[in-house]
Amino acid sequence: MQAATPIGTTTQNQQTQSTAAATAAAGASAEGDAQNSALNAVDFQNFLTLLTAQLKNQDPLDPADSTEFVAQLAQFSSVEQLVNANNKLDSIASAIVAGGIDKYASWIGKQAEASGAPAYFDGDPVEYRLSGSSEAAFVETVISDRLGREIARFPAANTTGVQSWDGNVNGAPAPQGAYAVNAIYYDAQGNVLGQEAANTFGGVREVRLNSEGEPAIVLEGGVEITPAQIAGLGAPKEQSAGS
Repeated sequence: MQAATPIGTTTQNQQTQSTAAATAAAGASAEGDAQNSALNAVDFQNFLTLLTAQLKNQDPLDPADSTEFVAQLAQFSSVEQLVNANNKLDSIASAIVAGGIDKYASWIGKQAEASGAPAYFDGDPVEYRLSGSSEAAFVETVISDRLGREIARFPAANTTGVQSWDGNVNGAPAPQGAYAVNAIYYDAQGNVLGQEAANTFGGVREVRLNSEGEPAIVLEGGVEITPAQIAGLGAPKEQSAGS
């Protein structure tokens, strides 16, 4: 007669098999780029499945050490973080290649003319450019703060040349920060013919990917624009002023 296999031996074998499977999965995740596909297949849900199976098949008279579960949890959490980090790096790399962010690197340090962007006031006069209108009898420049509140209004030249705002509000310098510059065109009777956002100027400080993975140009004062808003590039302000 064949002897019956003890229950404890069966459950211990099952426990050993499930533990070995968990260890093998964790080990496979650390073997480098050649096993990236296996690494991506291992996530926290897989760990919970393995852990549940291990708990179901352990010997109730000789349960596994709880510290072993904690160690496995930490190990698989590390694997999950590595997978997420690799996915993010792959996403960034793909965005850099697809968006061609490297081609904007040469813009850093240059003076940019941007359309539809606020101007950063740091104490020096703020320069801007209007499109001009042949139908307008006169033009006003309107300066607004970040909340859209008008803080200054003054006559402007009906020209495409560069103009400036001295940064004063009621005779005192405005606080340092970003301000919207807009123009309002009037006819001879004072009727509004149209409005436009002026082109503003700022030094390019950074080129990076925004939260949507699209290229973003960061100007002085943290003003962020898209490459499509760049209307022109020139020498740095200090250099152009000294030439």
